[in-house]
Amino acid sequence: MKANENNILRLISGPDKKFIIPVYQRPYSWKKKNCEQLLKDLKDVYERKHKSHFFGSLVYVSENSGSCEEFVIIDGQQRITTVSLLLLAVRNYVLEHPDLNVKSINTEKIKNAYLTDEYADNEKKLKLKLIQGDDAAYDALIEGKAPIEDTCVTANYNYFYSEIKKMTSEELEGVYNAIGKLDIVSISLQPQNGDDPQLIFESLNSTGLDLETADKIRNYVLMNMGHREQEKFYKNYWEPLEQTVGHHDINKFIRYYLANKTRKLYDEKKLYFEFKYYREDSKLSIESILQDMLEYAHYYNFIVNPQQKKTSYSDILERIDKLDVKTCIPLIMDLFKAKSSGYISEEKLKKALEVIENFIIRREICDLPTNALNKLFVQIGAEVDKEVNNSDMDYYDAFCSKLLSKTGRSRFPNNHEFHEHFESYDLYDAKSSMRKYILERLENFDNKELVAVEKLIDDKVLTIEHVMPQTLNDEWKKQLGKNWELIQTKYLNTPGNLTLTAYNSDYSNSSFTKKKNMPGKGFLCSKLSLNEYINTCDSWGEDQIRERADILYKKAEKIWWIPDAVKVNETEKSEWINWDEDVDITNKRVLQVEVIDTLIDTKDMSDAYRKIHSILFGLDPISYYDSDFPWFSKTDSGMRKSYKLADNAYIETNQNSQNKLNAIKKIAELMQLDSNDIRLLIGDKPHKPTFKINDESTYGVLSTGKLAYELFKEVMQRGLVSSDEIQQLKTKEYTKKLFDRTDYPALADCRDANRGNSNHIRYRKNPLIFNGKEIYITTQFFEDERDEIIQWYKKHINGNT
Repeated sequence: MKANENNILRLISGPDKKFIIPVYQRPYSWKKKNCEQLLKDLKDVYERKHKSHFFGSLVYVSENSGSCEEFVIIDGQQRITTVSLLLLAVRNYVLEHPDLNVKSINTEKIKNAYLTDEYADNEKKLKLKLIQGDDAAYDALIEGKAPIEDTCVTANYNYFYSEIKKMTSEELEGVYNAIGKLDIVSISLQPQNGDDPQLIFESLNSTGLDLETADKIRNYVLMNMGHREQEKFYKNYWEPLEQTVGHHDINKFIRYYLANKTRKLYDEKKLYFEFKYYREDSKLSIESILQDMLEYAHYYNFIVNPQQKKTSYSDILERIDKLDVKTCIPLIMDLFKAKSSGYISEEKLKKALEVIENFIIRREICDLPTNALNKLFVQIGAEVDKEVNNSDMDYYDAFCSKLLSKTGRSRFPNNHEFHEHFESYDLYDAKSSMRKYILERLENFDNKELVAVEKLIDDKVLTIEHVMPQTLNDEWKKQLGKNWELIQTKYLNTPGNLTLTAYNSDYSNSSFTKKKNMPGKGFLCSKLSLNEYINTCDSWGEDQIRERADILYKKAEKIWWIPDAVKVNETEKSEWINWDEDVDITNKRVLQVEVIDTLIDTKDMSDAYRKIHSILFGLDPISYYDSDFPWFSKTDSGMRKSYKLADNAYIETNQNSQNKLNAIKKIAELMQLDSNDIRLLIGDKPHKPTFKINDESTYGVLSTGKLAYELFKEVMQRGLVSSDEIQQLKTKEYTKKLFDRTDYPALADCRDANRGNSNHIRYRKNPLIFNGKEIYITTQFFEDERDEIIQWYKKHINGNT
């Protein structure tokens, strides 16, 4: 094996060279984001006048075929193919725009030195031989033939060409010259000396021992510094950072730190690139970011190790830690930062932490999904900051108000909902940490003689006891009555029937009387507050279970209290949802969407649907072409209402809002997008005014078809349309002159008209009346014909027909 420093253009240039991707390699698969990163790096080289940019390694086996030297690529096909596509896009653009002032770009050199070998014996003369399919697409681009659209080769070439079109001549030259500064490590395998290309290929494509995310970020931070500066930054910042959060927690800390700064909780495998993007977007110096990270590292350390320093709220942090809902860490960081900045006192910080604890527990008991908390805990701090800055509101009040304002899956359950679910909550089957936490709090609340419930359970001194046992004998069935089976099913594992005892094995399935009065061991001997009510009962059944549940609930309402709401000035209740959430958006309006960090205003779900698909198709058209989704096609044939994404790419838009969201979910799953890569801001649809024929501002409350019905009816009833025009509107030709999207005559003499072989009825149920005869109006009007229908109505009303 021989490894040499090299330059990508120097390697591929020159005669008698051919680079071959072997058939066992997977197809070329770089996506738009990879190409974006390459262009970003090249622009950075050009703008900052870097001498070089490390572009990775190229591993190959070199073979002499007689007529040329063949390089069989083991690793690096993505890089060499992408550079070739970029060079081809540069060459073609310059040739097609001869008036460009780009003297340093020699198109003949690009073709003959980097893309083809003019002296090669074979017909194509291409230097790069891709695998079948990719090769045909690449060849079509080189030869200027009709492009093969459904490949990453064509998609990435099109992306580069479109980006080049946006560049000035100076920028284009800068990017082109930067390609010549892409340095690589070229590794030549030598099978004759024992190198096994297959083993090396398997090793390169296995999971391997990759650098940890924190290692990559550390290298990114320090690599471009001089030796002395590296030592200084490492000693002053990075080393204390790792020591503060612990080596094993450094990746977790970076994840929550970035979540706090960017308001998105990223998957750990993306942290390295997201850190780079954050640093570049923030315009902050590396030193400023490291200073900030060190401050937040101390917050993180106290959050996950609250026992190390005694404060008025240490015990609350310990309880929150037991709940194992780590995604609340960014929000607690927000609270600590607010305290450090003087926005919130220690007393109110303590209350705010209790609110978080109560919020988590109420949601657990009300069976609300935990995945809804991921984005909420990340984003709410920014909402509080905005409210405080805009209205000078008290930080704690703003914090509580924002939390209480959440609706749907993100809501803070009120007392009514909490009470309703508490009685039926399956406490026994809750995860162990949650079960112990709830029983400990119910036992020790307002109790000065605290019982170490969790430790005693862990030590197996105390165990959970079903007062009404899991297995009922005849005595128990008789006591419970004829509905014993229903009672057991309904209440067995609920708080009203569960308690703690040190004598579980002694109780077994014994009768209630025996459990209560067992000498030295019965409930009457228990000092636990959880057993106080049980001691007063002479029997145990549905009434006693429900009464005890109510007693425990009254205590629970005090333990996990809900803060008073302070009204915040909000014009509209709205919430962000991620694409993978199970949420009903019927009768909801989509106000904005965020797709891969791009925020876009939208009018409604239809507008959002079109815009999301346009972006996703631009990112990865292959996923669309490779799918069999019924709402996507290469033609618009058979679609009732199509939307064109690109040539040979259409989506069906004639779907309800929920189906549109489901379609977005399908393509996002196929593209393996993260939960927060697509988000929608949804709100309630505004109250609709009543439709009034003389008030055009109310026309929007009706669908296009219903509006057409009302406007045509008005014109006919007032006799403002001629018989001749009515007859013309019964023809497709005349209808299309007026309403170009409608494929059927606007009017017909019967509902069954123009059905052909279809079972679909194309005319409205309720007829219009003209000259005493029934006439039916089509249902086949489209939203973008609304203005044409209104104009037709106005012409007749104003006498301009």
